Amino acid sequence: MSPVTRFFSAAAVASVATAAVMELPIIVDNGYKTVEFNIGTPAKTYRLLFDTGSSSSWAVDSTCKTECANVSGYNRTGYDIAASSTGNLTGNSADIPYLGGRVAGPAVDEVWSAGGVTWDQAFIAANESNWAALAADGFMGLGFSSIIDGGANTVMETLMAEGHLDAAKFGIYYGTEFTNTGGVPGDGVLTLGGSREADFVDGDLTTIPITRVFPDYYDVWRSTMLSVNGTRTTSNGSLETAVDFSFGTVVFDTGAGSITLPEAQNLKVYESIGMNYTAILNGEHIPLCSEFNSSWSFKFSFGDYRTPQVVEITGEQLKRPGFANREDACWPPFEGGETSGFTLIGTPFLRNFYTVWDFGSAANETDIAKFDPKLSFGKIKAKA
Repeated sequence: MSPVTRFFSAAAVASVATAAVMELPIIVDNGYKTVEFNIGTPAKTYRLLFDTGSSSSWAVDSTCKTECANVSGYNRTGYDIAASSTGNLTGNSADIPYLGGRVAGPAVDEVWSAGGVTWDQAFIAANESNWAALAADGFMGLGFSSIIDGGANTVMETLMAEGHLDAAKFGIYYGTEFTNTGGVPGDGVLTLGGSREADFVDGDLTTIPITRVFPDYYDVWRSTMLSVNGTRTTSNGSLETAVDFSFGTVVFDTGAGSITLPEAQNLKVYESIGMNYTAILNGEHIPLCSEFNSSWSFKFSFGDYRTPQVVEITGEQLKRPGFANREDACWPPFEGGETSGFTLIGTPFLRNFYTVWDFGSAANETDIAKFDPKLSFGKIKAKA
């Protein structure tokens, strides 16, 4: 995620635009989850990884397309401002560090379209990028506008300000294919301006309050991490062990490909289901996929300790084949992180639920201080 750079506060915009719900099919390539946007005039199609851990969007430019490292196998499009009649440099630029890479370039105002909606959007035309393995043209930031870079406001808050959305929220159904959809959309969908829990959720939603990192506004989708309870089946029934996270911070990040827990708690969480993480790291134990089943599970508790919101995930749901270059071995569900009190919830967790990311405001709100965001998790309906 990018560091805090500036606070964006747009004036309220009177818009004659028709509000809409935008349905963006998800394409998966080498594990990267992307959606498509048409950018420029004449328009070209760009695949952008949707990322709740950052805010400004970017796409590689025509120079970076050929000169920046690319080992992904995906042929990137490359934005050329000289080839678009609607592109304009804003005079700003950005240098954006992420947890896994870096991009830099000028900010551009351009015409975007997707899901039946056309609007003016600022983004970074990256002429530098070290995202060599990224099977996409860039990122679509879904964080909040307090951390935008180069003055490039978020897609959601731009659409809200222009009056294009029915509601100030988006929903994610990752679908059933998590590795590769063969260059075409799978059955997953990113919904902007609405959510589809009626279509995808079995039962009620579990709703987690999102916390401010500063007194008046939000940066990314973060909350309070309370505990993780591991449950495993024993000869005497089931054994549940609680691991306290001491009111730590948790960030829910669709751009992260892992679940990272603070090192001390990580070891205890593994112990709660009878696994030895140190043995896995030392190569003394390779977890087989046959071990990932419904005999063990975790209950993650988030939010206010007085009314904790609990999301449960099973061993079966955490199964990811390919560990140690073996199809019969599965990746350990969690990684140990070096930052005390910090938990990162990425796609290996999020993909198992339908999620609703609600800004908690009017559909055309432009004042981030008036947001009251919440993140909801829903159990996905069984396929008929």
